[in-house]
Amino acid sequence: MGPDSRTGERRKICLAVFGLILLPTLVHPAEAREPLRIFAAASTFAPLDKAARLFTKAQQIPVIPVIASSGALARQVVAGAPAHLFLSADPKWLDWTEARSATDRNSRRSILRNRLVLAAPRGSTDTFKITKGFNLVARLGQGRLVIADPDHAPLGAYSRAALRWLRAWKSVAPRALRMADAAQARVIVERGEAVFGILYESDVVGNPRLMAAAYFPPRSHPPIRYEIALTRLGAKHPDARKLLEWLTGPAAQKVFTSHGFGVQ
Repeated sequence: MGPDSRTGERRKICLAVFGLILLPTLVHPAEAREPLRIFAAASTFAPLDKAARLFTKAQQIPVIPVIASSGALARQVVAGAPAHLFLSADPKWLDWTEARSATDRNSRRSILRNRLVLAAPRGSTDTFKITKGFNLVARLGQGRLVIADPDHAPLGAYSRAALRWLRAWKSVAPRALRMADAAQARVIVERGEAVFGILYESDVVGNPRLMAAAYFPPRSHPPIRYEIALTRLGAKHPDARKLLEWLTGPAAQKVFTSHGFGVQ
């Protein structure tokens, strides 16, 4: 075999290998694009994951949800984590990131609403009404109350405000199990490791393990409003803007409402 023929064989092998490298891109075009990372409040995980999959199917743009408490995510965004969007369960954390030029003020939007409930393992109690004179300590008996961490998780901050409205914070706080975020708080109640947990309505809707024993009056805490914005990185990324528009559109809103959220 002469030099020319050996060169031809090498070219065929190179082309074959190159074709194998390209094959996943041709079969799965979404995988060839840079993934979008959306940092989002833990309470949004289930609907956001579903919405992200629908977006990827429609747009061929992969999306990676990064889930934690809004406070923890805000600190990561400010520290330069590779997030394209930030979805917070409390507007104050978007205020905080915006003040540090980590999120884009012009892209900021209200996207979701929620309600605060006193949740219990399904079938463990009757439903009742919370009013100003409600005695939560008596309802707890010897049991524990699960809350999210008020210093980092919006659910915890809303819970603390509601307990202060009931004038029960000082008596209940020492007996409260504080979890890092809304998702962890929900799991503890699902397992029956506490008598009650203060959760979002969206944690209970469609959940076979939980029930809303009572709803906190809207006046007992600040309005539960979720906001979303592009990050400094996302503001420069056309695909991130597409995702922002899609999440605030009718298809995504239908997903969120099916999971117990209100939409803006």
